[in-house]
Amino acid sequence: MNIIIYILIIVINFIFQSTLLPYMSVFGVLPNTSIIIIVIIALLKGRKVGSIVGLSMGLLQDIIFSPVIGVNGFIYFFIGYLVGMMESRLSKDNILIPFIMTAAVTIGYHLFYYLFMFFLAYNINFSAFFKKTILLEMVYNSLLSILVYKWFSKIFIVPSIRFGRK
Repeated sequence: MNIIIYILIIVINFIFQSTLLPYMSVFGVLPNTSIIIIVIIALLKGRKVGSIVGLSMGLLQDIIFSPVIGVNGFIYFFIGYLVGMMESRLSKDNILIPFIMTAAVTIGYHLFYYLFMFFLAYNINFSAFFKKTILLEMVYNSLLSILVYKWFSKIFIVPSIRFGRK
């Protein structure tokens, strides 16, 4: 049952990101909902699920949009894995966790994407791109991550009843 939910999330995100999201730009910057979803699923479900969802989302984006297949898949896989490693150490009740993680991951994603493209001989003016796009995208992603985290935590976290000590 959970596999169907993950597949639906991946497909709905892909359709949303490629059709409706371009109309929601702020100062010409679009949020990367894939990063938001990977971070949140990894925080809620762990490294195995986070890395599989990341790889699936990245490869789907690479096949349709990217000039080089595998770069997004590789980066998203490691984002899901590394964030998922912290799943058991972080509080799922603290709303600042997805905010901070999404901000850090957005910067890390762009740094690694630039590094891959540099070694693949694609020329990107990183300093101009960082000033104009990455910082605004980081804020946009982080703010959206709070809303998505609240929504996903209702889907993925099953409330438990505890008796006695915590």
